[in-house]
Amino acid sequence: MLERAWTAVTAHKTALLVILCLLLVCIAYAVGRYAGHEAAEEKTVVMIQEETQDARKLKNRLDISTANANALEKRITAIQEGHSAPTTTYYVTAPTVERAATVVERQIRTDDAALPMAVREKSDRTVVTPIIKDKDGQDLPPEQQKVDVYKINLRKDHRIKAGATMVDGKALMTVGYEQGRVEALAHFDGGKYKGATVMYNVAEW
Repeated sequence: MLERAWTAVTAHKTALLVILCLLLVCIAYAVGRYAGHEAAEEKTVVMIQEETQDARKLKNRLDISTANANALEKRITAIQEGHSAPTTTYYVTAPTVERAATVVERQIRTDDAALPMAVREKSDRTVVTPIIKDKDGQDLPPEQQKVDVYKINLRKDHRIKAGATMVDGKALMTVGYEQGRVEALAHFDGGKYKGATVMYNVAEW
């Protein structure tokens, strides 16, 4: 029986290879859809200033990838150092800046109509941070303390691709999967597997 099964496998190895490739693409698609669904669920958290400058804490608190956390940490630090102006400014009444951050977080969670549209926009993650220190780490006077709201849209790290490749005037069907900087492509002529290509992005912007 094993011998007959092995004969069937060797006789139909191309078809089995195509089926295996398609199965891998389907699994990758399902994983990508699940990851995309997780990313699409908006999450709002209050984080203190020091946490927003630590990529590991951003990764854990926001449930994001290491690459996204590293990029986010650099961007937030630049904002807190005054390299970018806020999109919008509004005021809330609270006894302390920490309490104001809690009020803002609740307003965002309940989609309060009093919030500016820039704050109400949908995003993958939202971080609310009481700013109590300047760029040198010194305490700010109470009248200069504020609450920052960061609206974050994550980079999507999984992609499934389909297309065609021309080789010597012949069209080949191409199926690919990309994660981060690495992309793998499989080429088929009808049902026959013809080869593969692996590419790496050496620069991104």
